[in-house]
Amino acid sequence: MIDFDYKSLSKGGAALISGQAIQALVAFVTNLVLVRHILPDGFGHFALVLAGASLLLSLISLRVNVLIIRLGEREYTEDVKDLYFSAISMETAVAFTIVFAWLMATKTAGLWEVLLVLTLGLRHWVEQNRAFFERTMPYRKLAYVETLVAISAHAAAAALVISGVGWVALYIREIVLTILSFVALSYVGGITLRRFRFLTIDEWKALIREARGVWLDSALEGSFHRLTILLAGFIGSDAVAGLIFQALRLAMVPHQFLAPIVTRIVANWFGRVEKQTLQDTGRDKILLVLFPPLIILALFAIAFADPVVPFLFGKNWTGVVDLFRAMAGIIVFISTFEVLRSYCLSVRRTGILLAGRAFQFAGMALPLAFALNGWLEGTLALALGLSIAYALAFVSMLVFLKLR
Repeated sequence: MIDFDYKSLSKGGAALISGQAIQALVAFVTNLVLVRHILPDGFGHFALVLAGASLLLSLISLRVNVLIIRLGEREYTEDVKDLYFSAISMETAVAFTIVFAWLMATKTAGLWEVLLVLTLGLRHWVEQNRAFFERTMPYRKLAYVETLVAISAHAAAAALVISGVGWVALYIREIVLTILSFVALSYVGGITLRRFRFLTIDEWKALIREARGVWLDSALEGSFHRLTILLAGFIGSDAVAGLIFQALRLAMVPHQFLAPIVTRIVANWFGRVEKQTLQDTGRDKILLVLFPPLIILALFAIAFADPVVPFLFGKNWTGVVDLFRAMAGIIVFISTFEVLRSYCLSVRRTGILLAGRAFQFAGMALPLAFALNGWLEGTLALALGLSIAYALAFVSMLVFLKLR
């Protein structure tokens, strides 16, 4: 078993959590500024392009970063590092080509759309590459870098939209965020450059075998929220997609604060601790700590969505209220689900994770079936489906793990 410097880890983790809290607060305030200057259809078109491009990226990516984080110290050789670095670089090039072809095929390849795709390609490479650095748990450095970058990008977007550029500010924010992330991570040594080489067919086969469980889960995860936005545009319009986008953004705010714990620190810890009893005990303690405050937050969201949302967002966004209430289940179950997801990926229990994903999609399908029969309004069905989906995913995974 690996000996950890728990004191340094706790300090780094606290810095990462504090930084994420600041980022979430700044993002929330900036969003209030943006919604006062951009109509729902402007947000909706951006969300649809972002969702489509991100969906394709999630289907193509093998999630090599997860493989890097969870690999044992004995297996983490120089040759393996070169292989992973090369795979990330080749994957990014292929992904960009496919996403750009999608833009051309759908006739949405305007200037800002193309710049957004270029941005997402670079961001994908940076986020995958960061795993080499994050594996060593330098959370204090990451906290400083990510917080400063996020504040700068959001400040740029707010200044631009106030100056009158409109929806263009949404695209510029993504560009600034990605470029600054690359520069700042490079400055602190967070970008790893290794010897690049083309992988052989046998190496690709071995990598795919190793990553297939992670890939399938990530593809399902990536498709879930993006398909929700795309379905909203299909059911209604860009404006409807914008309302769903904002309701989901609000419902995700608590998870933004908790994400460093449940998706990064916990995942890294699960992957590096070898005693399963310790992993299981830690998992259950985290869940017991998370549940009470999340339930209270969900009840507050239901009770006070009106008049708080119209007061914050303005009269153009009153349609968000009922959608946000219907998404209250996300507040309770997305962070707790992510704890179980991190656990399953780290201890290679992907079968249980994929079973949870099946229940997740079934939960989404149920209210949509009601909508198709005219028993429920379409966008409300999407919102309820998200809540039911994460609840079923969490409960099913927890049951399977306890019965294992």
